[in-house]
Amino acid sequence: MKTTSVCVRNIILSAWQRGEKVETIVSWTGVSRATAYNIRKQFHDTESIEPKKQPGRPSRLSKADYDSIRELILKESDITLDEIIERLNLPIKKSRLSVITIEMGFSFKKRASVQKSSKEKM
Repeated sequence: MKTTSVCVRNIILSAWQRGEKVETIVSWTGVSRATAYNIRKQFHDTESIEPKKQPGRPSRLSKADYDSIRELILKESDITLDEIIERLNLPIKKSRLSVITIEMGFSFKKRASVQKSSKEKM
């Protein structure tokens, strides 16, 4: 779910305080009715319109780890995921590293040294 910016939240709150109708607020800001009501309720309850912290498990990798992964792949384009994990001593599984590298814009193909199957030889 995308978080509504603080600027838009300020516009919504100002409009509520001026007595604008929810339909008008929604048409100005492009948010849903529920979002407009939730922002008003949040301000009423907490006197803050800052977005709430999103829940979830923190990443096991630091920014430096991501930079190291990128540098290693750029330096050695034929490196495998297992080799990256081993060299950088990363605390993640191969499947997670695959997702990370794809998000970075890298793609992987089989090495040329991989033997062909018996069907491909024919």
